[in-house]
Amino acid sequence: MAIYTKAILFAGVGYLSFIVSLMFEPVQRNLVFLYRLRLGSKETVYHPESVGFAQNQVAPFWLTMPDGVKLFGWHILPLDVYATHRQELQGRSVTQESIDSGEFAKRHLEILREDPDARVVIYYHGNSGCISAMHRPDIYRSLISTSPAHTHLFVVDYRGFGISGGTPSEEALISDGAFTAKAILNMTGVPADRTILIGQSLGTGVIIGAADLLTQSDPKLEFRALVPIAGFASIEELLSTYKIFGMIPVLAPFKSFKALQTLLARQLRYKFHSDVRIERFVRNSRKTTVLVVHSFDDEHIPYFHGEKLVDAAIMGALESEADEGGQSSGGHLKRLVEMSEDERRGLFEVVSVGERQAREYVFWQKFGATAEVVDESQVSLTSEVRRIGMLAVKWGGHDIVPKSTDVVLAIRNILYED
Repeated sequence: MAIYTKAILFAGVGYLSFIVSLMFEPVQRNLVFLYRLRLGSKETVYHPESVGFAQNQVAPFWLTMPDGVKLFGWHILPLDVYATHRQELQGRSVTQESIDSGEFAKRHLEILREDPDARVVIYYHGNSGCISAMHRPDIYRSLISTSPAHTHLFVVDYRGFGISGGTPSEEALISDGAFTAKAILNMTGVPADRTILIGQSLGTGVIIGAADLLTQSDPKLEFRALVPIAGFASIEELLSTYKIFGMIPVLAPFKSFKALQTLLARQLRYKFHSDVRIERFVRNSRKTTVLVVHSFDDEHIPYFHGEKLVDAAIMGALESEADEGGQSSGGHLKRLVEMSEDERRGLFEVVSVGERQAREYVFWQKFGATAEVVDESQVSLTSEVRRIGMLAVKWGGHDIVPKSTDVVLAIRNILYED
């Protein structure tokens, strides 16, 4: 019995020590980004065929950030495009020098520019590992399946991740995310209205922050769509429920100790207030479709975080109406926000006990005209209409949901609708 008591005491002391260590920035940095968890290898990032891609279907490349830090990325060709150029691409030799100089990636970009119907997806992954690690290659293959003839995928490792240089921080990842998006636009020549930003988990904080920055820049830059998948309202709020690796609770045992949570919140260096940023982004945006995706059974980030992001986006839409001079261009949004939290949750949770595997609840906002409560079957999208929606997925969890067919089809609709 004494042994068990000592074990429990030891575990308790260890856990309390861990809570105290959260006050320090290096611990927070490693916990939020997990960038020192070196999943994947230099071999897999330089040779994507080792994780299931066809030979030379993927072009590795480097991007240099304004501060000189170099980030490593992939350009993945659509399958039909690769099949058309397969003999040529397989005959090309890949060397360290041709990758580092950008010579190898040049031909892939030429092939992209030859297609007048090309679409671009820029994907921002979650924390830990690198672009070739874990479930990520399967997600990339799912996303290019939105159109195997036209959808080109770009993914870039954050600073400090994989073989990218530098050390991660909230400010650095967001500014890098914005710079990366602009750089890929320049590289591809594909316009912003045929390019979408998709982020999963940590990547949602990056794309929302990057989109927010870009709509505040001069000139303003808006993409076709912003798709946060399995995102969070803020790190501050997430910590109260988050479990490391889905098993080790961070602050859940101290849920009733508000003073401790307040103290930690004050010391938190990386807050990623995506709820605040997405509200401001939507307020400043006029063109970008927003689709928040979340699974009901997400084991890492509870579903209510997705709801909070949609609520914040709707508030931004209301504020953008006020900025237009008080014209009511989307009265249904106002009515929705005036509902109680329970009433809104009832609208979103349409699949929790229903038969459908997933459903998208869509809000339409048409600038300069009155809009009634409508659904997708009643509205045809034009350049004057901005869509805010939530795709509630019944199954999928945290890491599977980005490659679920329902999500891929929703992204396809956004990319290829007229």
